[in-house]
Amino acid sequence: VSSLVIVTGTTGSGKTTTCKEFVAQADDLWLHFGVDTMLGTLVPRKFVDGGERGEEGVHMAPDDPADPDGPAHMSFGKYGGGLIDTYHRMVRTAVENGQKVIIDHVATTEPPILPSLVEHFHDLPTLFVALRPPQAILGTRIEGRIAEVEKVLGPEQAARNNAGTRRASEFIAREIFRHDVFD
Repeated sequence: VSSLVIVTGTTGSGKTTTCKEFVAQADDLWLHFGVDTMLGTLVPRKFVDGGERGEEGVHMAPDDPADPDGPAHMSFGKYGGGLIDTYHRMVRTAVENGQKVIIDHVATTEPPILPSLVEHFHDLPTLFVALRPPQAILGTRIEGRIAEVEKVLGPEQAARNNAGTRRASEFIAREIFRHDVFD
């Protein structure tokens, strides 16, 4: 029996909602580690996408620097990889200490989040779940969560964060589903 469940999908695919519902329905105690919670709570706001130093953390970067409002991709600044590595180590420590854990994540191949997951959890029994809603509904879902993002980041940073997320949603879907292992 797995004591680690990893739920991946694009932003707005329902990862957090799925994890929260799983935890609520489970008979056993499950901890829910969310990447948005980690980046929105444990990391100072200025290093989160849309913050004054967001480009140093995990952030959305324009594909074309001359078109900052155009298509974007997820990128790691100088602290980004270390933040993701720390997140994975925290989860592993919880599992090694007997906790059952479900995490929601964006397991991209580039930046290398999926390889980091494999590195940290390859020897643990893990259920890996991918949520893949139609691209057409993601924009509506992303907009629908701005109130929750505002609670963590404040209205101005949340608006910048959501704009970057909308611009990068196709990139994230492409990077998560670059292969057909989930299908």
